[in-house]
Amino acid sequence: MGRIVSGHQPQYYPPLHYFARVQQADVFFLYDDVQFSRGSLQHRVFIRGDSRDWLTIPVRNTGIDTTITDARIDMATPWPARHIRALVEQYGEDVRELTPFYERLCPPVVDPETLRETPDRFDTAGFGTRLDEWIRLDEKWRTQRTKLRALQQAKYRLAAEIGRQKRVDPTAAIDELTAAAEALTAKLECAENTSQIFQTRRDRVLLDISRAFDGSKEIDKLPMAKRWELALDPVEWMGDVKLVDLTIPLLEELFRRLEISTTIVRSSELPVERADNPSEYLARLTEHLGGDRFLSGGVGYAAYLDEAPFETRGLEVIVQDWTPTWVEGDVCVLDVLYGAEDPSHYIR
Repeated sequence: MGRIVSGHQPQYYPPLHYFARVQQADVFFLYDDVQFSRGSLQHRVFIRGDSRDWLTIPVRNTGIDTTITDARIDMATPWPARHIRALVEQYGEDVRELTPFYERLCPPVVDPETLRETPDRFDTAGFGTRLDEWIRLDEKWRTQRTKLRALQQAKYRLAAEIGRQKRVDPTAAIDELTAAAEALTAKLECAENTSQIFQTRRDRVLLDISRAFDGSKEIDKLPMAKRWELALDPVEWMGDVKLVDLTIPLLEELFRRLEISTTIVRSSELPVERADNPSEYLARLTEHLGGDRFLSGGVGYAAYLDEAPFETRGLEVIVQDWTPTWVEGDVCVLDVLYGAEDPSHYIR
C-alpha cells in the first residue's frame, strides 16, 4: 500500500467527514496558507440547538489576498463567552473543558477583588509603586461611582416630582424644577466622565500588573466574560490574535479525542513553493510529503481538482468514499463527541 496524503483548510468544529478523511490519510496537511473565505466554515459552525444558529468567530476586515494564517480575530466584543454559553446550552456542562482554548486568546488578568483584598500576594513581586497606584485609583473610582449613583437617584426623584406636578396641574409653573433637572444632568455628565477617567487609569495599571506578574506563580484570572468590562480598548490590551490561534489548537485536541494517529502538518510551515493553480500546489505538497496518492474530498474533486499536475509526478488521485453511520448523518463533530460512548467509531 502506498502513502496517502490529504489536506484541507482548518475549520471551526468541522463535520464528521473532515475527520474521516484525516483518519484515512497517512499525512494530513492543514491548508492554512491559502485564501481566507469569510463565508466559509473556516471561522463558523452551525450547531443544531433549539435556536439552530451559526456561531461565527468575528474576523477583522480582510483583503482578497489575506491567507487563513494571516486572518486576525476581532476581539472588540466578548464573543468567546457567548460561544461557550451556546455550546453549553447545546452539549451540556462537559463542553466547558474547551474553555481554555478561548481563554488563551486573552492575556491573564488579575481579578480586581483579589488585588483589593489581598494586595500582599502581589506586593512581593516587586510592583511597589504600581500596586500603590492601583489601590489609590481603585478607591477614587469606587468613591466616584458612589457619587454617581447618588446623582442618578436624585435625577430619578426629580423627574418623578416633575411628572407628578404635571399630572396634578398641567398648568403649574415648574421652571425651578426644570432648571434643577438641567443642572443635575450637567453634574451627572461630569461625574460620569470623571468616573470613566478613573476607571480607565485604574484598569490600565491593573493590566500592567497582570502583564508583569510571574506566570509561574498562582494568579487569579478575571472571568472571561468580565474582561470586556475593563475600560480599555480590547484590541490594545488583547493584542494581535490570529484565527489559527484558536482553530488549529482546537483541531489538534479533536484529533486526539477521536484517537486519530495521522501525522498532521501545516502547509504554511513546509518549504514548498505556492502555485497559483490549486491543483499544482496540492500536487507539490503531496510529492514533498512523500505521498504517492492524494485523497480528495468529493466536492473539491468535482469543483476544481485537475489531475494533470499529479499525473506528471506519477501520483494518483483518489476520492473520499465514506458514508456516515451516525444516526443524524454528517453532523458537527461536537454532536458525536458529546453524544456517543465511542466517538471515534463514527469516523471510521
